[in-house]
Amino acid sequence: MKALTISLFTCFLFSFNAISQNTIEANVENWEYGTAKIGVLDFISGSTQKFGSIDKNGNLSIELQPNFLQKMKEQMEKEQEKSPEGWKASLKTVSKTFSCFSGDLTYKNGDTNLSSLPKQLVVFKNEKEILGILMPASNKAIADFFFSNSEENSTTGKYLEWTYLDEPATVKGTCNTTTFTQAENESFKAAKTYSLDLKKGWNLIEYHITEVFEDSTGQIYPKTTEIQLIKNIPSEINWYFSAEK
Repeated sequence: MKALTISLFTCFLFSFNAISQNTIEANVENWEYGTAKIGVLDFISGSTQKFGSIDKNGNLSIELQPNFLQKMKEQMEKEQEKSPEGWKASLKTVSKTFSCFSGDLTYKNGDTNLSSLPKQLVVFKNEKEILGILMPASNKAIADFFFSNSEENSTTGKYLEWTYLDEPATVKGTCNTTTFTQAENESFKAAKTYSLDLKKGWNLIEYHITEVFEDSTGQIYPKTTEIQLIKNIPSEINWYFSAEK
């Protein structure tokens, strides 16, 4: 993909902010790209996979497929055929996805397979024309932070991720890590607290950045994040779009 601009179009969810019959629905304000697809991009093969769409009026729809993990397995097998020699694709597990180098997390059924809609979804016209990326967050600064690969300033707030499991699992505890900043010889302790009782099928996970850290250069990073399972999309969540340039 080409470099992405940081100019964003805000996708307000208004009364359409809902999940109905395994479909996420929203309205994208000031949408000007016509009909488009929403999905993921495989960086090995360059192919795209569709999960949803945006119509010419900006109405967004993303399907939460009931057999999502099986489809990901089948897609992985296809991509394996196109992969470089010696590269082996494998499914993610709960313990590897929500991992902690310090070992401060506890798991139940940590070997359970999972697959997620990435928090940054690709918006595209066809296999070759990528329009940009899309993300659900409670404010523009959080979206900017992830769109820019942590180069823009973060702030407190929330973002969401949808994850599919083939069996129930739990993740509990706090993971503390040392994060190095862009300032020379400067670091801080970042903490992520997990309270996840994940069920079989689709799970809506909320990441709530409750505290940030500012380094000596003025760069701001997430410092404490609370991760929990929620039932409904919070009212403050908007969808943000970063257009490719």
